[in-house]
Amino acid sequence: MPATQIVFVGHHKERLVESIRALRELPATKVILAIGEEELPGESKVRKIAEEIRKEIETVWDVETRKINKRNVIKAVSQLIEIIRSEKQQGREVVINASGSLRTLAIAGYIAACVTSSRIFTSIPRYNEKEEEVGIEEIIEVPTLPVDFPGEEQVEIISSIGNGVESLDELILRLNPGISKGSSEFRRERSRLSHHLAKLEDAGLVKKEKRGRNVGIVLTPLGRFLLEGVVYGKEVDEKKALEEVH
Repeated sequence: MPATQIVFVGHHKERLVESIRALRELPATKVILAIGEEELPGESKVRKIAEEIRKEIETVWDVETRKINKRNVIKAVSQLIEIIRSEKQQGREVVINASGSLRTLAIAGYIAACVTSSRIFTSIPRYNEKEEEVGIEEIIEVPTLPVDFPGEEQVEIISSIGNGVESLDELILRLNPGISKGSSEFRRERSRLSHHLAKLEDAGLVKKEKRGRNVGIVLTPLGRFLLEGVVYGKEVDEKKALEEVH
């Protein structure tokens, strides 16, 4: 299966180009150069280096440049998951090259890799006798932590919560549009959802917020990341299944 390499662009062009080439053993046909979306100090140099790298490697790979938030790790993770989702929907595996990244992007890249079951690599710099960086000594794969995804019922609940609900009753009605409030079926559903919500809250995927007389329910950043990971995973699996049938 063809692969896409997401490369976090920093100020060390030689390290980045060498790390991209070191991963040529992977069937990558595309490189996405990730730069900052904000005008941070040093970002103009990053954009210049990204353009130089693009010109240098575009004869071998398809190259795109995408902007990622470098200040906000939570936003950066969401942006990376969206990129990975899009690439996988097009039938490509994704590897993340964190050899030249800021710490915030390295953290965001690692979280995104864990959630999406993608591979992530970094490199050990090589120095000359003057202790000047002159490339990479070795490129290594960073082991990712296995993520315990919620079950189907809990995924359905998380999906229904979406941008938040004002109360448990609202969530019940979202999941069961035809149910009658106050009925025995409604009470059973309240008990079932309370049970699942307690587990989701313990796992750090949802949280409750006091909203007047009601207690609202919202997703935590981790809940959003996991939902995005599960949703795109199901979409990719369904696409593969359809392709196999036809």
